[in-house]
Amino acid sequence: MGERSRTSDILSIYVPSFFIFVGMGIVSPVLTIYAKSFGVSIFLASMAITIYSVGRLVMDFPAGLLADKFGRKPLMIVGAVLITFTAFLNASTDNFLVFLIYRFIQGLGSSMWMTSRTTLLADILKPEERGRVLGYFQSFQTIGQAAGPTIGGFVATWWGIKANFYFFALTGLISLIVTQFFIRETVGSQAHESELTFPKDLMARLVKNKGFIFASIASATAFFAMSGIRQTMLPIYAAQVANLSPADIGMILSAATIANLFLTIPIGYGIDLLGRKPIVVASLILYGLSMFLFPQVSTFLLLCIVSLIMGIGSSGTQQAPLAMATDATIGEPRGISMGIFRFFGDIGSLIGPLLLGVVADNLGIIIPFYIMGSIMILNSVLIFILGEETLPNKKRVPNKVIS
Repeated sequence: MGERSRTSDILSIYVPSFFIFVGMGIVSPVLTIYAKSFGVSIFLASMAITIYSVGRLVMDFPAGLLADKFGRKPLMIVGAVLITFTAFLNASTDNFLVFLIYRFIQGLGSSMWMTSRTTLLADILKPEERGRVLGYFQSFQTIGQAAGPTIGGFVATWWGIKANFYFFALTGLISLIVTQFFIRETVGSQAHESELTFPKDLMARLVKNKGFIFASIASATAFFAMSGIRQTMLPIYAAQVANLSPADIGMILSAATIANLFLTIPIGYGIDLLGRKPIVVASLILYGLSMFLFPQVSTFLLLCIVSLIMGIGSSGTQQAPLAMATDATIGEPRGISMGIFRFFGDIGSLIGPLLLGVVADNLGIIIPFYIMGSIMILNSVLIFILGEETLPNKKRVPNKVIS
């Protein structure tokens, strides 16, 4: 009965995640293109992603605290409501500033939903199974990510780019209904319910925790690439340089998520068998290689191939850092620990479009790819040299000195 309930709890998180990520994928091929339709520069168009990241960044700490105080499920419900409502409003405005305000509020809702969802998984999973169960979870989620951009490309082609946001609102509503009726609270949500202050002591411990810090660096790098390249520069590059349609761009983005789909379960097993650190390092190296390849190609087929390489590299940067951070924070207040972990990732999401948008406006659309590739290779070397393995049976035990 306990195992059945536990499996049911995990599946109840998979399903709403699937619909949320389908919705995100549906708007991804047109988000910056839609922002540019207001007559703004690439830099300002990239603010459509940056301001969303600001909203997530602002809410990460409070969401973690509130998840520990009031439970995971209430935060997921509020977050899903905000995501759904603002997706609908995004399509209804003809003012760029108002559009950005809605994107900011959507970022707040996303942080509430994502932090609570991550915390629920951390409550449920055991260290020795985190990699593979997160692999199953990521595969289910990636099906949504793979389907979303392709659906979004055809939706924009058939009904116009505003229709993508209405579809996002619909998937958000489905996720909200599933969350309300099927997700249950975990015992861990009550463990730190009295805490509702800024966790200075916890922050001090986490700063000294190598496993947590390098997991956060890997996560920040992956989010930097996701928001700065995959969601911002790649669609613009494909539209302006390769002269491709929204449907073509959607399929290029889906190529990466298809690679994610086929690899997340094998990589999940690798995370549990080989350790978190080697998967993170290898993934960042391959991810970085794809960044250097994108500026060398400008046809639909070759862009799809490089996107597949990007997807292979990004697969390991999705669940391995989360498994590492969860290992490293056993015994800590789970909600705020995951909120802090997500904070690092959202810093990457915030800086990515902002920095790369400035670079693209001043130096050209291909330079951001080279910058991103260099950052990834540098961080892979840093984690390889200084990072700490957190998988319990792979940790290095200091040699005892016998006197």
